[in-house]
Amino acid sequence: MTILVSSWFVNAQTKYETEMTKALTSFKEAQSPDDMEKAAQHFDRIAKVETQNWLPLYYSIFIRTLNAFSQEKSKAIKTVDELETKYQLLDELAPDNSEVLTLRGLFRTVKVAKDPETYGMPLSGAIIKDYDDALKIDSKNPRALYLMAQYNMGGAEFWGKDPKEYCPQIERAKALFEVENKENFEPGWGEQQVDEILNSTCKN
Repeated sequence: MTILVSSWFVNAQTKYETEMTKALTSFKEAQSPDDMEKAAQHFDRIAKVETQNWLPLYYSIFIRTLNAFSQEKSKAIKTVDELETKYQLLDELAPDNSEVLTLRGLFRTVKVAKDPETYGMPLSGAIIKDYDDALKIDSKNPRALYLMAQYNMGGAEFWGKDPKEYCPQIERAKALFEVENKENFEPGWGEQQVDEILNSTCKN
């Protein structure tokens, strides 16, 4: 019996790894919003099987967040409202998780980007708190660090500040990316975006 159980466990792990690899590959190779949605749906299917694993649901929400940034305003806001519901389950699966809090800050940013007059004031504090709380849990999370700096850069003009004030945080995020070692499908995205900021806003 022990041998059978052990064999089943190994096969189950292999199936999970195979499907996660396929889904991540589909995401990376996506050429359109429809391609990205198909990748998100693949993660949804994995999540239905891996009910105690937070990563498939995380990527499902992450991909749809990226898609929302390219949608027109009303559709994007509807997407984020739907993601808020999914997030509740994700938070239950991985409470006090730095990557999960960072993800919430990111998809909340969609509303501010699409309708700043409506959502800028009520959501900005919550978004910064998500990133700040994420960094309190893991001070070496480069995604939380750069996204918080990027968000502050976006509002710098409104507050009468120079966006370059936040470049040291972007530079630190870059340094953290260079030493980051993610395993088992843990989130590792963001370095390309940091390079873009360093080569634009933070370029001397």
